[in-house]
Amino acid sequence: MNEYKTEKIKALIAQRIKELKGETSYTDIAKKCNIYPGKISNVANNKIDCQLSSLIEIATGLRVHPRQIFEIMFDFEDYYANLDGISKNKKTSKRK
Repeated sequence: MNEYKTEKIKALIAQRIKELKGETSYTDIAKKCNIYPGKISNVANNKIDCQLSSLIEIATGLRVHPRQIFEIMFDFEDYYANLDGISKNKKTSKRK
């Protein structure tokens, strides 16, 4: 059975938010967007699932493009190939 890695991806996104946050307080981020500091903290600490609109608000508070939140070290191509039961080498050779 293939393993879904949603929790791992969510944890990587939470870690990425913390990286982008740096030393900035959750209160200071919240002052720049429409979301409470506690919710920002919960997302950054992977305590809750959140809506896309919350991630956009967090990006706004961080003053970054929303796509930067999703710039994580995760091999999606390999992950999807695994889910589909295709070896990465087979997939690459099919593209030629």
